[in-house]
Amino acid sequence: MSILDLGNEEVPLPVQIVLDTSLLLACREGDDNPCSKAAKKFIQRLGQQIGEYQMVAWLLCPVLQECYHIILSQSLRRSWAALPSDKRPPNWLAAYKHQPDLLTAGFADMADFDDILAAIPLTPAQPEDLKTAAMVYPLEERIRYFITAYYLLPQDALILAEAERLGVTAVATLDRDWHRVKEFDVYTTPV
Repeated sequence: MSILDLGNEEVPLPVQIVLDTSLLLACREGDDNPCSKAAKKFIQRLGQQIGEYQMVAWLLCPVLQECYHIILSQSLRRSWAALPSDKRPPNWLAAYKHQPDLLTAGFADMADFDDILAAIPLTPAQPEDLKTAAMVYPLEERIRYFITAYYLLPQDALILAEAERLGVTAVATLDRDWHRVKEFDVYTTPV
């Protein structure tokens, strides 16, 4: 398969695509990813195609989980930093464990992110969607395969394994690790 520049509007879009965490988080207002402008433009292009019923952009559960985790942990870090130094636990995770209600500070950020997802619009993948002919191998075997074949971390390997189960061969990411993946068309920013 190939690496495709998501910033190039001449590059054709696939009929189906799975979006990665890095791409979606870069669409937030004020995101500091240097590729956020390209990501937003690509998402806008996808949204037009989706609106015209020419493609489907899938939202996988591990991607949503990772996005929420990052959004909430960033909020917890801010809450932890705002605590008086004499009452501040050693790190943001310890602060959360002692005061779980600190999590509420991130709920508005999570809701704003949900609005971004709804505006695209994405199709959430359900467990029954993942039951395709691509299920020749157990999920854990495919995760190990993607980890060892492309030197990916487990979360990225899981996303690829689930994309494979959906029968989708195109993914979009800002994560440079995915440039090594040969079994998918990877829409990303240039090296």
